[in-house]
Amino acid sequence: MSPFCLSLRKALIVLAFLLLGGLAWGQRFAEPLSPRTASYEMEIYLDTELKQVRAKQYLVFKNPSADTIHNMRFHMYYNAWKNNKTDFFTETGRIPRTKPQEEIDACIWSWVEVTKVVDEAGNDLTSALRYVQPDDDNVNDHTVLDLALTEPVMPYASYRLEMDWHSQIPPLMIRTGYSKDYFFMVQWYPKLGVYEPAAMRFAEEGQWNCHQYHPSTEYYGEFGVYDVKLNVPADHVVGASGFLAEQQEQGARKVYRYIAEDVIDFAWTAHPGFDVVKDEWRDTDITLLIRPEHRCNEDRFLKAAQHTLDYFADYLEPYPYPTLTIVSPPFYGLNSGAMEYPTLITAPTLCNLPEGIKTTETLVIHELTHQYFMQMVASNEQEEPWLDEGFTSYFEAKILDTYYPEGTVSWPYMDLSVGSQELRRGRFFNADNIKVNPISDFGWHFKHGSYAQIVYGKAAVGLRTLEGIVGEECMQQIMLTYFQRWKFKHPCREDFVAVAVEVSARELGEEMGGEVASFLRQLIYGTAECDYEVADLINKPIEDPLGYFDNTEDCISERTNSEEPLYEAKVIVFRNGEFVVPQEVLITFSDGTQEVESWDGKGRSAEWVYVGTRQVVSAEIDPHFKIALDRNILNNSKTLEPEQDGIFRYFVSFLTWLQRTTAGLSVLI
Repeated sequence: MSPFCLSLRKALIVLAFLLLGGLAWGQRFAEPLSPRTASYEMEIYLDTELKQVRAKQYLVFKNPSADTIHNMRFHMYYNAWKNNKTDFFTETGRIPRTKPQEEIDACIWSWVEVTKVVDEAGNDLTSALRYVQPDDDNVNDHTVLDLALTEPVMPYASYRLEMDWHSQIPPLMIRTGYSKDYFFMVQWYPKLGVYEPAAMRFAEEGQWNCHQYHPSTEYYGEFGVYDVKLNVPADHVVGASGFLAEQQEQGARKVYRYIAEDVIDFAWTAHPGFDVVKDEWRDTDITLLIRPEHRCNEDRFLKAAQHTLDYFADYLEPYPYPTLTIVSPPFYGLNSGAMEYPTLITAPTLCNLPEGIKTTETLVIHELTHQYFMQMVASNEQEEPWLDEGFTSYFEAKILDTYYPEGTVSWPYMDLSVGSQELRRGRFFNADNIKVNPISDFGWHFKHGSYAQIVYGKAAVGLRTLEGIVGEECMQQIMLTYFQRWKFKHPCREDFVAVAVEVSARELGEEMGGEVASFLRQLIYGTAECDYEVADLINKPIEDPLGYFDNTEDCISERTNSEEPLYEAKVIVFRNGEFVVPQEVLITFSDGTQEVESWDGKGRSAEWVYVGTRQVVSAEIDPHFKIALDRNILNNSKTLEPEQDGIFRYFVSFLTWLQRTTAGLSVLI
């Protein structure tokens, strides 16, 4: 190739990089919000008859490190359904029911295949492709593709690849695929892994973080710009990440061009049966894609979205993207419901549920919260899923209780309501598997159905307990500092711990910083239970001495204080679990006075003794319910007042019922 041709090629490569890096036609952000490490340009053809995608893909990768990189790794998620020996199938132990038997019999499985790869110098790298298994030795798993480069990517340099690929779309299962005429496309393209230089997260040396596809895990991706042309049948209504830059009619088909800036992924849907409902929040255009028969829930979707955006605008910062798309799938597409992707979420419509059951609101709030914790604060969902699902569940409960104080589940005719935080707590503590794993485990290491209870439940209840320990104001400062420091980056659990300790020490003193550090390490790395109990209340009369004693000559035969008897009043508390948390104990006496005692919670027991005329009548551990992790709140108090015995027994019975039934109610939300 002549020098002139080489120079021309390099000039074109630079131009392409600039276009993908943020100067694309129709861009919305004047300045990049993220490093834009991996940017994509795609041309996609959807074959709705064969259920296939044909694609051309251009990738610009910007080396984020001082390392010289000799290979690249890609997620090939659709290969999880290539055969029944993949990690996905062997770990689930069965073929999902969503794959029809007739398709299994006809050997219609799902796959994605790269047919051509060319680098920026024109080298054909197709023969350098190979499947690898970084998590195990399963040669039948083809969900990670390795590409050996002819020319390495130099430190902080940019590198461009051109790929041709095609895929067989799976029947809708585990978030993605088709059902009849409905397509929901997520994790659908060869997606570059994350290159982690030494000291980033847990990397000891430069490495590609690109795990195989396991059933319980979600995703981890780099920030970039997506410029995607979607060629679909003209009657299909399309929704996608980012904003619609242009659309063109091409006979019986239509081409939609979407641009998404500073996002870690790109998702889209196509379905001829959608109504399009428009709304807005400040400078953000909101689009609701919903079936006509489901518009009974239209206002609930939009109001919940508005509430969520309002909450985070005050608590953290305003939503930065120009668009938000909410997809309410058809009933035959429910396997794609309740999911989150950059600027696009899904939530199924359940019109038959009464107004008092906030299922729609819960789903919208939860998935929209992921725009902050998953999308902007891009933790590794495969290795540390609690950093997005736990944080999201924590905020979901706070938002619901703020805007729906009547309760997440309420029956006005019974004057009964259950708040979201209480429901989340009850759901967690009614599970039998909450000690199977620490929340620090990789997502695919959770066993016996423990993933949801620990990753969502324990993490959310733990964060609520942290708020109880440090107070609401300090907790907001912790979350705000964490968000601002790590938005558009990839934090790990130790980064959150560092922020929490730093802020709590600054706001509340060094001692509190130490308490927070101890609490979080127990929460993250341990499986111990938290359970504190008021064990006993004792009022022992102090009798006057009677009889002969040393240094006396006469027998003492009369009481001197019979009108005001004295007592040795004692309160005894136990720590039944191994989780150590400082406690407050509120003690009430017969004369109406109260004492608040502090206990570091480290010993197995503690007691307080009071000598005087007053008797102890009740004691309560954690009177302000700061320690939400305390598994059994029924033993947190004890009373000796006769007039309260009946009320107390009734209250205990009610709490017992509540703790047992919230798990059942949780299936609704």
